[in-house]
Amino acid sequence: MSVDEPGLRCVIAWSDRRNLCSLVAGALETRMGAPDMIQLGDDSLLVYGVAAADEIRSWVAGMLEPEESVMVFEFEKWSGHGPGVGAEWLMRRGH
Repeated sequence: MSVDEPGLRCVIAWSDRRNLCSLVAGALETRMGAPDMIQLGDDSLLVYGVAAADEIRSWVAGMLEPEESVMVFEFEKWSGHGPGVGAEWLMRRGH
């Protein structure tokens, strides 16, 4: 179920066998129409858009092997600092 207002979602997908970040980013681009995204390391992405956390989880879960996992967090407030979290990117999206 999509939400009306865009917000920040953190998507973490991990596997012992493969790096899922690029696969997840590609799937979200296809589903969300080129969402606003930034990669945070090998296992996580920040996504700014209107899709709800459970909706994103369902999209990503369909790509996973049985031993792989995904977790999606939805934030009302956020703050960040430093090059690893894209502080300028976050500032343009609400804080």
